[in-house]
Amino acid sequence: MMPFRRVVFLNAGYCTQWAYLAGQRSRGLTRFHAVFVYLEHPVHGAALIDTGYSPWFFTASQRLPERLYRWATPVHLDVRQDPQTILAAHGLTMPIERIFVSHFHGDHIAGLRHFPASRFVYRSASHEHLMRESRWKRVRHGFLAGLLPEDFTQRGTPISEACLQPGAGELREFRVHDYFGDGDLLVIDLPGHALGHTGYVLRTEIERVCYVVDACWDMEAMLAGRRLPWLSRRLQHDPAEYETTQEKLRRLHASNVGPMLACHCPRTQAYVARLAD
Repeated sequence: MMPFRRVVFLNAGYCTQWAYLAGQRSRGLTRFHAVFVYLEHPVHGAALIDTGYSPWFFTASQRLPERLYRWATPVHLDVRQDPQTILAAHGLTMPIERIFVSHFHGDHIAGLRHFPASRFVYRSASHEHLMRESRWKRVRHGFLAGLLPEDFTQRGTPISEACLQPGAGELREFRVHDYFGDGDLLVIDLPGHALGHTGYVLRTEIERVCYVVDACWDMEAMLAGRRLPWLSRRLQHDPAEYETTQEKLRRLHASNVGPMLACHCPRTQAYVARLAD
């Protein structure tokens, strides 16, 4: 077994929105950080999960209907602007072999164009479905097609739905794909939030990390079983599936799978600070 040597959670900007929309008790505005994850493996090299924001977000949302996305989620970039520069600032300079796309929302793919040599790992059915939609429907689904590099599919190593098989043990309630075939990176189907929404279980030298991405926005609220407000439920691709996924995640958390982290959750910021030092 040769697990990941480094798993580093980093911020690439944030948007501001009302905290209660994430299930938090607060009624004020809060920051929804766009987290991306750096992975370093002794055999498979360096990879990312998502990229967070970058200046390309503003380029892709200049015109209607895409500009509606910018108005709905006011975006603030990191002072270093893009994920490539953020990685370099933390001394993470290995070539990025591949980027795992958890789903196609703008706050997760806005930095893809900064990695002209990387391969993209994504669920093919989700991408094909979104590309067939009208621009208005894409925006409704949080997807800005202009964020994808022109050669996205040429550099893609897509995951078919057939790759996702029933899991075992603690993951028996989920569909799972052992990406490298060695148990170090498990791709987990977490439906509801977005078309083809995907999470990851990562094996490091000291623990397993369960990264659920946007399957919840606030871990405390999700684990307490607090239901999201009506508007937040309406924003999910499939609200019923979203709630079912959260029920499964609560049971998975109770099985002590390891740290469970979500992209926009305030708890994850403590993890970012600890690992980035």
